Amino acid sequence: MTAQILRDRLKEGDRRVAGAAGAVADLVKGDPELLGALIGLLDDEDAAVVAHTSHALMQIAQDRSSLFDPFADALLDRLEQLRQWEIGEQLPKILVCLPLTDQQADKLCEILSANIQNRSNIVAACSLQGIVDLARDGRIESARARGVLDEALRSDRKALSARARRLQKQLPS
Repeated sequence: MTAQILRDRLKEGDRRVAGAAGAVADLVKGDPELLGALIGLLDDEDAAVVAHTSHALMQIAQDRSSLFDPFADALLDRLEQLRQWEIGEQLPKILVCLPLTDQQADKLCEILSANIQNRSNIVAACSLQGIVDLARDGRIESARARGVLDEALRSDRKALSARARRLQKQLPS
């Protein structure tokens, strides 16, 4: 199976629904060598393909996050470029589950901190959650996460400040 076949499946359906993401996720779980090709589809020109790819990746990660270990840097790069909100929604959830190096965890925290300013409330909320997850797992200092949450609490964006208030309770003392 090639990237083109995966792409053809993922371009089906509306961007706002999962489409064939579940079926593609099952295919890749059955043949993990396809994961690199699937990750490459995050760069596709078709917004629906990118959205469905993001959802398929998350479905794979829920069952087999270790498959992503060799792709941490590639995922960090895609998250840093953040072409679509679906990438900012799903990749933080995947990346925080990986055995990141200290340098990768630091880079992830920097990217997530920057992505809090994204106009998408979903991206901002997922970025805040990712930072809290990194702190809770001891991969970044709690004080660093607390500083980001404090800044979000002062935001004019009500959804962002509300999420920051809820996440404060999850931070280790």
